[in-house]
Order: sequence, then structure tokens, then C-alpha cells
Amino acid sequence: MKLDIEKTAFDFDGVVADTFRTFIDIARLKYGLDIDYEHITEYDFMNIIDARREAVEDIIETLTHRPHEVNIRPNKGAAEVLPKISSKTGLLLVTARPYSEPVLLWFKRHFPQIDPACIKVFATGDSTKKLPVLKEHGIKYFVDDRLDTCYMLEKADIIPVVYNQPWNKDHHPFYCVNDWVDIAYILGL
Repeated sequence: MKLDIEKTAFDFDGVVADTFRTFIDIARLKYGLDIDYEHITEYDFMNIIDARREAVEDIIETLTHRPHEVNIRPNKGAAEVLPKISSKTGLLLVTARPYSEPVLLWFKRHFPQIDPACIKVFATGDSTKKLPVLKEHGIKYFVDDRLDTCYMLEKADIIPVVYNQPWNKDHHPFYCVNDWVDIAYILGL
């Protein structure tokens, strides 16, 4: 599979940023919780982890509003690939987060070499609201880690690419990538 770099957009959490590993790190350090990353086999992970709702909500609040202050690392290969993409066409990220500013601050911290004018982040507040943004920007390909979103996009003629994570291992018909090295390859970088 080859993607048109100018018609490709990306999700943030689980694709660009390794948010769920940071969730696990905070859960262990702050609350003494022992969560195995590979056991997060559902996107709605509250169904499968043994943790108090208040603790989970506190961690999610931190990750949502202050990702630039906690050590959310870029996913494997992103540090090398994202600057290449931004220099060719700019970055378009469409996230279900409620606000774009924390994501932009995260980019400023982790990718100071990328001109902020080359980064567009659309925070939809809900994964079902990603579709209108992608259509409005003429996006043909979208890299996401949530299978429900991928099925929704496929019905609207946007080709989803699944970023492999433990929660999307169910059988599905979509092309998969394991890291940003794979993404660079299908973008021809």
C-alpha cells in the first residue's frame, strides 16, 4: 500500500503519542496499580482494568489537559518521521480530545524543530466527529488505533490504516502499521 502524503492525516493518542504506556506509568507510580500494556485488549479499557474510577479519571485528566507536562513519549519512529512529513506537506492531526492546545504544546516540547505553522490539530471531542473534519480537508487516508473509527471512515470512503495496538487485534480488513518506520514506507519517505 502507498499513501498520498498530502491526503493523509493522523490520530494523536496511540498513533503519534504513546499515551497509554504513560497512563500505565502514572497508574503504577501514583496509585500502585499493576497494569500490563499487552492486556489492554479493549479500547474502552475501563472494562478490563482493575482500578478505582476516581484514579482513572485523575490520570485521564492529567493526560488530556497536560500531556506536555508528563512524559508522554512519541511512538517508535515518530521523532524521525514527523519532521519529514511536516517539511513536505505539514501535519494534520484529528483527535477525539476536547482541546487542541495541549497537543500543540506537546509538539512544541517534543518536536521543537517542527514549525508550529506546519501543524494543524483538530480536537473533535468525540471520535465520531472526526469524519466531517477529514472530509472538509480532502483527506483520503487516516491512521488511527481505534477500530470503530476505522469502520466508520471506511463507510465514508476514507481509507483507514490501523496503528497496531493490543486493543485492535480483532480480525479486521484494514492495512496495519506497527510503527512510524512502517508509516514512512507507505508514505514513500
